[in-house]
Amino acid sequence: MFGMLDYRAHQLFLIIFGIPLFVIRWIVVLGFPLIYYSIGHSVVDGRIYSILISLGCLAIGEITWPFIASGLDKLIMFIFNLLVDVIPADGRTKEEALAVVKGGQQTIEALNLSKKRPSELTDEDFMVYKRSIFTLFYRDKIDERIELIKEHYKNSNETRMNEYQIKNLLEKHSLQVDWLEKAICNPVIRGWVISYTFFIYLIVFNPFNL
Repeated sequence: MFGMLDYRAHQLFLIIFGIPLFVIRWIVVLGFPLIYYSIGHSVVDGRIYSILISLGCLAIGEITWPFIASGLDKLIMFIFNLLVDVIPADGRTKEEALAVVKGGQQTIEALNLSKKRPSELTDEDFMVYKRSIFTLFYRDKIDERIELIKEHYKNSNETRMNEYQIKNLLEKHSLQVDWLEKAICNPVIRGWVISYTFFIYLIVFNPFNL
């Protein structure tokens, strides 16, 4: 075991686990729907029954996968911690340092954003909302939100941003995040949309004629 600062440990984490985690993610997004579809069409005859079986498999998968994913995450971090003693940088806690190991620069920016006084936030602090290529078509709208939030907290003495307050502020100026933007820019929701769309396509059109 050797010591390494959290942001540097993130690079090693990607080298060791980046490809396996990428493969697992796409197995979940595309492979699981294919498995549910295959089970439904191989267990019973009849279109309606096979769809019902596939939907049942989907429900079971949605219930059990979070527990499996949590266990897998703990196993991966246990193995990584056997190899590397993660050293928190820039005053971060041990828990925050481990989050940086997994999330890298985006996590660092999110942590900085949550710790600073709202009145001290700069454009650089808000980059966490703009780094993803998927935000490309919403950059102007995101910039408007950032300027609105900065102006709102400009002379504020609050120590933390209030999510409920910000939500109301954005809605008041018609700058709230709509469902389409969430589906495109949020990686978790984007994964759900792709997965469920693929699953619906499989059970409705039965492209493999099972």
